[in-house]
Order: sequence, then structure tokens, then C-alpha cells
Amino acid sequence: AQVIGRMEAIAADTGCSIVFLHHASKGAAMMGAGDQQQASRGSSVLVDNIRWQSYLSSMTSAEAEEWGVDDDQRRFFVRFGVSKANYGAPFADRWFRRHDGGVLKPAVLERQRKSKGVPRGEA
Repeated sequence: AQVIGRMEAIAADTGCSIVFLHHASKGAAMMGAGDQQQASRGSSVLVDNIRWQSYLSSMTSAEAEEWGVDDDQRRFFVRFGVSKANYGAPFADRWFRRHDGGVLKPAVLERQRKSKGVPRGEA
């Protein structure tokens, strides 16, 4: 709570917004839950007292299949989303692809149609 209080005081004194970077717990990341509001490592005080929270999450094997990305290429893709927005409208997740130097650029992906009992690509 002290960290949040300090950031709130700085924002009030200066009129600025503050972006505080944090990371998800290993457990949440390994379970594919890094996009959840409570995935942040440590005390829930941080998440409970902020007004906006976003995340970057690596593409999972299931997402690679859903979006038609080869499994050996999925690590080049990350999903950006907003898991908490107290003062704004819902925000659709966006995919980015990692390029030279680690630069993230918007990626255009299409969901793959799945047909019952027919392997993908043969429907």
C-alpha cells in the first residue's frame, strides 16, 4: 500500500499519470493465466488499488492452433490486453509479432475454422 500511496502522491502533486511495470507470477504464467487481473506476483494490494492494468502474454500452443500459427513460430507472438479498466470501456486484445531487435509490431491473425472430426486445413 505504501508504494501505491507514494505513486498517488506523485500523481496528485504533478498532475501526471504513472505507469508502473510489474510481472505475473511464475505459476500464473505457466498455467496460461498471465492475462488475469490477479496474476500479478505478490500482494493483491497492488491490483486492488490501481485503476488500470494491462498485460503482455506469450502465445500458448492452444492459441497458436486457434490462430493458425505454427508451433515453432508462436514464441514470436504476444497478446496485449487490458485486464482492469475502472474508468473506460472494455478493450479488445491485440496480437503483436516480435521482429528484429525485439520490436513488437501489430500482427493480423485470422481465427482458424474448426470442423467436427476433420483436421484443420482439410475442411
